[in-house]
Amino acid sequence: MRNKTVLITGANDGIGRATAERLARKGAHLVLACRNETSAQHTADWLVEHTGNRNIDTLPLDLSSLRSVRDASEIFLADYPRLDVLINNAGIYCESLELTEDGYELQFGVNHLGHYLLTLNLLPAMQCANICSRVINVSSALHTKGGIDFGNLRGERGPGAYDGTAAYAQSKLANILFTKELNRRHGSELTTNCLHPGVVGTSLASKKGKFFTRAIWSLYKPFARTPERGADTSVYLASSPEVREVSGRYFNPTQCLVKPSPTACNEQLARRLWEYSETAVRDFLL
Repeated sequence: MRNKTVLITGANDGIGRATAERLARKGAHLVLACRNETSAQHTADWLVEHTGNRNIDTLPLDLSSLRSVRDASEIFLADYPRLDVLINNAGIYCESLELTEDGYELQFGVNHLGHYLLTLNLLPAMQCANICSRVINVSSALHTKGGIDFGNLRGERGPGAYDGTAAYAQSKLANILFTKELNRRHGSELTTNCLHPGVVGTSLASKKGKFFTRAIWSLYKPFARTPERGADTSVYLASSPEVREVSGRYFNPTQCLVKPSPTACNEQLARRLWEYSETAVRDFLL
């Protein structure tokens, strides 16, 4: 991974931080794209000290704001000649209806729409890499419980009808549909894959979960996979020569190819989601 530039969203915590550490030890030039700039800088300093890799930069990025995604994209393209690996890792889970700055349901906006815009805006840096660049989308096995409700992506049905788990599953399904459609449209220029990291003991379920969810998660968390193990497949997809020419596929926590749900393989749905997303972000495309 030496001389390779890798951008990781949500790299200051959980799986993202563990992924960053592993790739830093492999010699990659890392860009930690995070909403909390102070935490990102602390992580960068820690990585420099503990891995000996001084090529660790930070990039302010709030995926709940399309304006922030556009601004971060502009900064990256101005500062870096190419991007070898983009890891769309950041994610959020919430049990009550919240909206992004642009009026989209928060989990859909952060987990899918922000990453969609970031990826499209950074395509010029990936298309000019010396070898085929890689896009890696962190999804979840919960995508099997999801569908895309185009009539409720802005929370139109109101807070009383909101199901946080269903919204999370929807966003993770969107990650896979995006992976497949990006591969269809740009498969000759880069590779795009997605993964389920396993049930990992991160703070995902406790940040915006209700009291009961936080309590249950605190009991289960010690038995979950560690973030270090949760990073295994992201690191594999980012660095292994075995997947240099593999694209449009879904991997499990043990780096095996598996088939996602039938809904995730629906080409018509993938195209419709792409078109919806493109319209949603059009004012922020570079």
